[in-house]
Amino acid sequence: MEPSLLILILAAICFCALVANRLKLASPIVFLFGGVCLALLPHMPAVQIEPEHMLMIFLPPILMEAAFFTSIRDFRANLRSILLLAVGLVIASAFAVGALVVAVLPGATWALGLVLGAIISPPDAAAATGAIKGITLPKRIVSILEGESLVNDATGIVLYKLAITAVMLGSFSVVDATSLLLWKTFGGIAIGLVIAYVFVKLYPYLRDPSVEILTTFLPPYAAFILAEESNMSGVLAVVAAGLYIGWHAPRIFTPRMRLPAEAVWKMAVFFLNALAFLLIGLQLPELTARLGVAENPSIILLALAVCIVSVIVRFAWVYTMAYGLRYALNRVHKNETYPSWQNVFVVGWTGMRGVVTLALALAIPLTLADGTPFPHRDLIIFLSVSVIIFTLVLQGLTLPWLTRTLTLTFDPKRMEEEWYARVKAARNAVARLDELKDDKSIHLPALERIREHYMERLESLGDGPNTPLHPDHAPGLMSHPLLQAENRLWSEVLKKERETLLELRRNYTIGDDVLHDILREMDLLSARFHHEESHSEVSASAESANIRRTLWRRMRGITLKAAT
Repeated sequence: MEPSLLILILAAICFCALVANRLKLASPIVFLFGGVCLALLPHMPAVQIEPEHMLMIFLPPILMEAAFFTSIRDFRANLRSILLLAVGLVIASAFAVGALVVAVLPGATWALGLVLGAIISPPDAAAATGAIKGITLPKRIVSILEGESLVNDATGIVLYKLAITAVMLGSFSVVDATSLLLWKTFGGIAIGLVIAYVFVKLYPYLRDPSVEILTTFLPPYAAFILAEESNMSGVLAVVAAGLYIGWHAPRIFTPRMRLPAEAVWKMAVFFLNALAFLLIGLQLPELTARLGVAENPSIILLALAVCIVSVIVRFAWVYTMAYGLRYALNRVHKNETYPSWQNVFVVGWTGMRGVVTLALALAIPLTLADGTPFPHRDLIIFLSVSVIIFTLVLQGLTLPWLTRTLTLTFDPKRMEEEWYARVKAARNAVARLDELKDDKSIHLPALERIREHYMERLESLGDGPNTPLHPDHAPGLMSHPLLQAENRLWSEVLKKERETLLELRRNYTIGDDVLHDILREMDLLSARFHHEESHSEVSASAESANIRRTLWRRMRGITLKAAT
């Protein structure tokens, strides 16, 4: 890659990120269009990355981060819904798209149709998390979507390899396909767990923060590469490793390591997501020119049909599973509660495709076993990119509006759990301080200062999450007035401290080494309160606002009915 091209891509990523933040758009959409604009620049050199390298470079860190922060409890609680989407829906979508290709495209076989179906059937982890980022959704919806995006890639990739083999060799065996599926699934999970277990056991022997952070990138890449080299599922290997390490991380990772590691991982995943969608956009103009799309509008109609079928199948599947399956289970005396149609609609609408779809499309072999060109290769790539753009633009742009318009059903359980955890931890800390009072080696004034901090924190938390019904006058758990007042005061005094330090440095009273040492301590303290504020805005406060808005609408409806 030319140095000037690297600078151009980095500048484009920064510009697109700013545009996405200012316009409140899902970042994958902006990066996608940014790539298209870059490709249309005069004398723009082609950017080519080998398809197998795309999966190996982009997928492991993205999947690792998503799995690391996935709640195993929530994953297990929603396992049936996740598997129905990640396995059942992927297979159903692949066969539906395959049937469309066989019916419309002259000379197309079922194997060729399933190649396209397997490519576009799995929604993408990066696209899903990018689309719902900054949008307040019920916790169960987020858990299902994140769980689906972790597992469905494995199903799609296995289907894809089976279909490619069938096209290349002209044969297909159900027995071979089943054995391959089992081998890839359980083998990939086993490799991921083994690598994660070794990492967790060896990690405590590391003592250098830089090395500690760098080693966290080893498990995803090692699991993915080793699994793929063993003809197993690299996706499931990374997911298994991420879930295992995420479960043990609070015990083995130190606070000194967690703060910089979080910043490094956020930056790495942001860059990989941005670069992946930028590359998708860069491929589009050349592909459309090669196919002659402008002179052949039937290709556009076929692309639109494939996009519509993929969306319709997802809606039909999620509604059938949400209501039809529950109805059948209730017939055999199993108490199943029905979700609201609004929540099911959001799950059906969030099926964005991304880098996995593009990488699989580009990985199609150029020729068959006999040396003849792979049938309709460019067309399959164009249809795959069309589905990516269609789902990202149509569904990604309208998702924020949908979440504001639909009356989603929220469960306030998360706020209750957070309040209980904070109160329980603070009370146990106070109890431990009381036990240490009799220890003569303890400095009592220091103990009393710390105890006073915890007592004030318990007082501010009160008797439970504060969630009145009115949407405009109700602080969430972490936006309690006392906590807001405390954060504002800390912000003011820390600002004054920084100004004093900068003034001392400006007058050459202190050196830069002293300045940076003190600033680092202040930044750590400031990050604590800034994190609490941002956390309340993004999660608890935002979710409680939606809960209250929903309750307020319902109460207003009841009041209007009573009045009439």
